[in-house]
Amino acid sequence: MDCQSVAATETTNIGPRSATNGITKVESRFPLRTSLLLGALPSAVPCARLHARQVLWEWGLSKNAETAELLLSELVTNAVQGARAIVSDLPVNVRLSANRDRLLNEVWDGNIRPPVSRVVEGGFPALDAESGRGLFLVETLSERWGWYPTRNPEGKVTWCELGLCDKRS
Repeated sequence: MDCQSVAATETTNIGPRSATNGITKVESRFPLRTSLLLGALPSAVPCARLHARQVLWEWGLSKNAETAELLLSELVTNAVQGARAIVSDLPVNVRLSANRDRLLNEVWDGNIRPPVSRVVEGGFPALDAESGRGLFLVETLSERWGWYPTRNPEGKVTWCELGLCDKRS
């Protein structure tokens, strides 16, 4: 599978939902948007990273590319695992949205089960564990994250926001 972007021609209901009406406000808050439809395969992760790196460069946000790529790769890894757990041929849908202050990573998969952070004693994942660090990294590196179920199509969206401003200034 190659890393090709699929143009989003319709408005999709993914992203942090408004507390007042449950409808996303992504289009008005984030004027820069791109989406990518990927097969639920291990190759989806490097394709998503490459897409994020290129798009952030085009948007003039490459300063934040490493963190954004890491966060996106963790969300896509979880989505691929979730989709494969239900033995589905449904794709994984990735959307990046940005404005001058924030980047929103959103990933949809067809599994309705919520993401679970595997935290052990002391609030950290086990250092010798082969998996379970992804959501810990998302929790640690993003300003906020979450998930919500979707109905049509059935599944869930897991998302995180990354601040783009230099906090040291």
